[in-house]
Amino acid sequence: MLLTVSLSLSVLVTLAVALCVYFLRKRAQYWTDQGVHSASAHLPFGNIQHSSHLMLDLYRELKGIAPFAGIFQFVVPVAFVSDPEMIKNVLVRHYRHFGDRGGYSNATSEPISGHMLNAQAHRWTLLRHATIPAFSSGRLKAFFPVIVQLVDRLMEGLHKKLDTSGECTVECQEEFGRLATDIVASFSLGIDSKSLSPAGGGLYARVNGKTFLVPPMWKLFFMTSCRTLARALRLKLFSHDIAVLFQRMVHDVITSRRNHNVQREDLLHRFLQLSEENGKPLLTEDEIAAEVFLFIVAGYESTGLTVSYCLDQLARNPELQERARDCVLEARAKHGELNYEALQDMQYIDQCLAETLRMRPPGINTIRVVTEDYQVPGSSIVLRKGQNIIIPVYAIHYDPEYYPDPERYDPDRFTPEACKARTPFTYMPFGEGPKMCIAYRMAKLQMRIILATVLCSYRFDLSDEATKIRQAATYTVLKSYDGVYLKMSRIVK
Repeated sequence: MLLTVSLSLSVLVTLAVALCVYFLRKRAQYWTDQGVHSASAHLPFGNIQHSSHLMLDLYRELKGIAPFAGIFQFVVPVAFVSDPEMIKNVLVRHYRHFGDRGGYSNATSEPISGHMLNAQAHRWTLLRHATIPAFSSGRLKAFFPVIVQLVDRLMEGLHKKLDTSGECTVECQEEFGRLATDIVASFSLGIDSKSLSPAGGGLYARVNGKTFLVPPMWKLFFMTSCRTLARALRLKLFSHDIAVLFQRMVHDVITSRRNHNVQREDLLHRFLQLSEENGKPLLTEDEIAAEVFLFIVAGYESTGLTVSYCLDQLARNPELQERARDCVLEARAKHGELNYEALQDMQYIDQCLAETLRMRPPGINTIRVVTEDYQVPGSSIVLRKGQNIIIPVYAIHYDPEYYPDPERYDPDRFTPEACKARTPFTYMPFGEGPKMCIAYRMAKLQMRIILATVLCSYRFDLSDEATKIRQAATYTVLKSYDGVYLKMSRIVK
């Protein structure tokens, strides 16, 4: 009896192994069968395992292969699009064929993962239309005094850190991350998240380091290659305490507003209005919490990190820092103060931020999924529904053909004349086309006022703790492993 069971198990294992080997060999031929040039890959690991690889080596190998080349994410075939004309097709010209972003979500067991970034085309359109008015020029201008108020609070805290000689060392990722958290929490929910409080706690302390994490390899494999099974196993992207934090926070704010009949022109108000159309809710509280989570977490990370990296580069290039400071002082003198109009008149500050975003884009790569079969122009190739697309934004930003000496920080790459001469679709820090980041204008407004304000009062130099920034491998965003430490000195006026 035992011998029979043992033989049966051996047969089953042998059969399973044979089927896996057959599948992997067949899958390895996928791009060859499609007539598409591909990079060599060792399945089941593929060329990449997650969508935040920098992919510089793949880009160098596959650049020039138009309209695209083939790679594998684990065992999933991915179209690697680096040709600017094909990028335009995907993001703008024929974007309706590429309606989804392909992120893993499991809204049934993890509602917070079902936010706009992971929404399918129809739901994305609904949410996008609901949020667009919140980011209009008029709304941003109306919200500007709140940003100024919070920046002033940051400045008070920085001033208290100075020693008797008017100097101190600051870890910029944390300082500006706290500020950005307070700003986006106020913009989204109309609350004080207390991240800038002297006690140093608040919302920032509860979310920092717990989002944009690269999942363990085994979980990545299931979320990428076996999504039906991953959802059946109830695999989650975020920790339970993060989900509960945002669900409770949104519930408390909604309850308070209803009890006190309060209305605010913020992001939450837009979602609540959407929920009340036609007399029935279109979004549950948990679904609203997912959207608030996305805007707060993405907002504080992108803004705080970009300002930190910009100041780090200006500290490494003192002559550029002086040009940036002169630009701010001239605009302030012209407009009387650092008001909304003055920020629109700071060309060199915009250039510094643009160059920082080239070197450290918030979105390392842009992901799309084919939602309608797509005949590739000028070829017989058809991208079938469900095909994954990846655009290597970071690698394109470091292509010496478009950006000579790409490791060098040079804001003059973004003068109006240089921008006009550049090949389109080779600069995409916030994406491009109808599905580009909806909050990019809000992000740029924050970055301008923060950078302008600190440059007026302080000079930044490399500290003793400063090192070349190393990317932390545990995150899906470009976050420094060691922090961004700078010496800050008060400017005597």
